[in-house]
Amino acid sequence: MSVSNHENRKSRSSSGSMNIQLFHKTSHADSLLTHLNLLRKRRIFTDVVLRAGNRAFHCHRAVLASCSRYFEAMFSGGMRESQDQEVNFHDSLHPEVLELLLDYAYSARVIINEENAESLLEAGDMLQFHDIRDASAEFLEKNLHPSNCLGMMLLSDAHQCQRLYELSWRMCLANFASLYRTEDFLHLPKDKLQELIFSEELEVEDESLVYEAVIDWVKSDVERKLGDLPELLRCVRLALLPESYLLKNVASEDRICSFL
Repeated sequence: MSVSNHENRKSRSSSGSMNIQLFHKTSHADSLLTHLNLLRKRRIFTDVVLRAGNRAFHCHRAVLASCSRYFEAMFSGGMRESQDQEVNFHDSLHPEVLELLLDYAYSARVIINEENAESLLEAGDMLQFHDIRDASAEFLEKNLHPSNCLGMMLLSDAHQCQRLYELSWRMCLANFASLYRTEDFLHLPKDKLQELIFSEELEVEDESLVYEAVIDWVKSDVERKLGDLPELLRCVRLALLPESYLLKNVASEDRICSFL
């Protein structure tokens, strides 16, 4: 049928008004992803290889760019990788975690559990799979506990998960009396320890506990942390300590004198 004949037929059938119908197949998106995933597994039309560790993943640039601003910028900008047929993450990304991200890109599904949630959050943030980062943060929020809140505080702070950070921060303040005796506490960065002990919301029955926490933190690596002691002690409310405690533990104790 010629274009002119088609136009004539359309005008005759319309009688001055156009009858239209919207066809929308709701399963089309799932069907499309399923077929793209099959093409990926068969390495049909794939145009880039992602490498992590000793594994290689054949993918479609268009799919990756549609799911990740990281890949969109990489493939569309002036970066060297925009022309390369291979992107190698070396050991900066675990291959099993990358596989989970790719499975999500091609299926809109991923299983998050206690073993992979932190890694997925980190990788999701790194590759800008923001939905994965946020879903992993939500999972960790639901599994937040005094035993892991220090680690969650640092993780969420590094990857800009504001709600997880606020929840873990409050839990750290509320459980400081037990947390300062843990290995996680001894590995806190100085700035985070300083923020904790300086907070007006720190829940401790006795300021001597804060003093002991600072001393224990320094003693865990005296050579590296000794220079931080004076600044940390300024955050301890020494005026709240009994005079007897000050004389015994602060003014005359050998360990504190040697540090200062």
